[in-house]
Amino acid sequence: MKVILLQDVAKIGRKHEVVNVPDGFGQNKLIPKGWAKPATKDNLKQIEQIQVEKGVKQSVAAERFFAAKKALSESTLVLKNHKNDKGHLFAAIKPEGVVAAALEQGIVVEKSMIKIATPIKTTGEHEVELVQGENRATFKINIE
Repeated sequence: MKVILLQDVAKIGRKHEVVNVPDGFGQNKLIPKGWAKPATKDNLKQIEQIQVEKGVKQSVAAERFFAAKKALSESTLVLKNHKNDKGHLFAAIKPEGVVAAALEQGIVVEKSMIKIATPIKTTGEHEVELVQGENRATFKINIE
């Protein structure tokens, strides 16, 4: 029986994949639990449309990534935060703060693209990673 998976199912497949499963497993477990739906012509057309839209979203995200990568490599983001006398921050820098600082300079970056490996709790220059799928780049931020 061919079914379209509506979510990731261990050892079967990933969301929106069309897979062959035994009839009893599909009819008695996958479909009743809402994990899959039958692979009818209408459902297959609907999944094709979803995959096309997903491809478009991924290409737009990739374009944003490369534009942000270029802009961030040419400049250093400056974040101003409250600190004590020793230069330690009262709160660690979060991706939202990096996104806000980038927007101030006219650079559009999504929160999900920013990866901070270790919490940044001191002033000075630090490296932050920009990630989108398999694409990765590092850029510098300066904490004042």
